[in-house]
Amino acid sequence: MPTTTPAKKLSPSRHQFTVAFGAEETKQAEGQALKKVASDLRVPGFRPGHAPAEMVRERIKPEAILEETIRSLLTKTFTSLMEEHKLHPILPPRIDITSREPLVLQIIVVERPVVTLKGLEKIRIEKRDVKIEQKDMDRMIRYVQEQHRTTKDVARKAKHGDQVTLDFVGMDKEGKEIAGTRSSGYAVVIGSKTLIPGFEEALVDLGTEDRKTFTLTFPEKYHAEHLRNQPVTFDVLVKKVEEVNLPELTDAFVKEHGFAQSAGEWKKNIEQTLRAEEERVERQRRESALLEAIRKATVIEIAPELIDQEVRNLIRELGEQLEKQGLTVEHWLTQTKRTSETFEKELRAESTKRIQLRYGIEKILEEKKIAVTDEEMKQAVDGVIRASPPENRKKLGAELVPGSDRYEQLKWQKTIEKMVEGMLG
Repeated sequence: MPTTTPAKKLSPSRHQFTVAFGAEETKQAEGQALKKVASDLRVPGFRPGHAPAEMVRERIKPEAILEETIRSLLTKTFTSLMEEHKLHPILPPRIDITSREPLVLQIIVVERPVVTLKGLEKIRIEKRDVKIEQKDMDRMIRYVQEQHRTTKDVARKAKHGDQVTLDFVGMDKEGKEIAGTRSSGYAVVIGSKTLIPGFEEALVDLGTEDRKTFTLTFPEKYHAEHLRNQPVTFDVLVKKVEEVNLPELTDAFVKEHGFAQSAGEWKKNIEQTLRAEEERVERQRRESALLEAIRKATVIEIAPELIDQEVRNLIRELGEQLEKQGLTVEHWLTQTKRTSETFEKELRAESTKRIQLRYGIEKILEEKKIAVTDEEMKQAVDGVIRASPPENRKKLGAELVPGSDRYEQLKWQKTIEKMVEGMLG
């Protein structure tokens, strides 16, 4: 029988045990482990599981046998320890080997952390008034007008508001072409702020077939890294100058393009759209502020093992996202100029916040007895199914049944929404 030292309480939710196994017990478990590992091993001339132990040892890493030995020894021991001390782990135990002969293991068990909420009743997230200014309306109307603009060739020099078609190339101070700065037949409206600052202004007073050379410094935050803060001399040849005409905002224009029955009605629709978007952004801001306030109000001692698990989850999530983009975590670290050390610090900080918020929310739900009813879940499921493409609804309905992972995820989401709604008002 193994020898266990008295339990050591590292914190309210962490418990440490030291378990020593006798030589005979360890040897017997190792023999069983060897058989189990060997059952899937193929050795030429022998059926699986029938090769001599010596040959099996030669082909299996000692760490694999040791791991299976420990698993075998702990199967009953761990269960009895948990029952004896009335512990309810929320994570697989952390096991460290402190001695191999005799085999001595240090086991750390993590229970659900103790959570308290401090100052929750004082949380108030103010609601800002949503105002739609005329400039926002004008910007939206102007955007639509520009999508339906017409142009007409003119023989005069270009002025602000004209569309200029040009060929250009950028050169360094030695006169050599810089990669990524050449374009042919490029059309730009002067004043649209499409190109880097100063470029469009340099086109004013140029006519068809006019050529001009000028030097500009690229912005500090330009998307192409090799051009940031770099002076570049541009050689520009104008190919065409066109006058831009925007359509008048008339009832006929609005009707023709199916926007509304009249210009007045369309303006009201635009205002409603802008207002709805501003209200959505404001709601999102308040929800984020509320969740951050809940996190700060949550007092919790987080076990390092819990943070380790959350870090692994974050890395897995990031890996899955990057895989869809054809990238690896290592490549992403290089692109974002992160070292593995700084990345780990970021992950641990983010993991701590996520755990703190998650347990804070659970505590609120428990104290306020917030839960979604069966009827509310039925409405939520029906809403998800209706919002999906018709060809997916049958499959989705089969997945969104009580007890399924997808159903429980939706239930958790709706429970959080109910909590947020109640706290924001």
